Amino acid sequence: MASASQSTSQPSLLTPTQQGLVYLLEDGVLIGVAGAAVVALWFLILDTARGRMFFTPTLLGSVVFLGQSPDQVTSVNPFIVFAYTGLHGVLFLIAGFVIAWMFSVFEHNPQFGIILLLLFLLFEAILFSFAAAIFPTLVGALGAVAVASGNLFAAIVMFWFLIRRHPSALTQLRAAWREQ
Repeated sequence: MASASQSTSQPSLLTPTQQGLVYLLEDGVLIGVAGAAVVALWFLILDTARGRMFFTPTLLGSVVFLGQSPDQVTSVNPFIVFAYTGLHGVLFLIAGFVIAWMFSVFEHNPQFGIILLLLFLLFEAILFSFAAAIFPTLVGALGAVAVASGNLFAAIVMFWFLIRRHPSALTQLRAAWREQ
């Protein structure tokens, strides 16, 4: 039984560094899931409007997992949809962790904000270029504008989420901008 002199509040079991890592991982998971969901929803809307619901994940999965060319994919395969959705989620989780880390660096060093933004844009350009170089007919089949739009929507949602979760970061960026 606890004595009356002991405090009823318990100290955190995590050090400040460990708490920071937990918040970083939490941000990464949340923005990764949000980004993946936005892209998946975007292509679900496009596929539904084209009358071929779930065709995009079938197309992408067939090219990635089965080595088929886009013109060989003619029907929706639920197993490929499931497998590609898993890969899509894992890739967005990785991107979420990287973006959360970049945002954490920015939050603690706002003067690096522009550099991190440029790195993010460079990352997006490299990713899009890599996909276009490795699977040129795939990007053509999906539509370059559709792919770029999906990535842009995901980036906006991910950034919006981070700004909402860390409102002081925008204030710090404005202050750093005025100092220069």
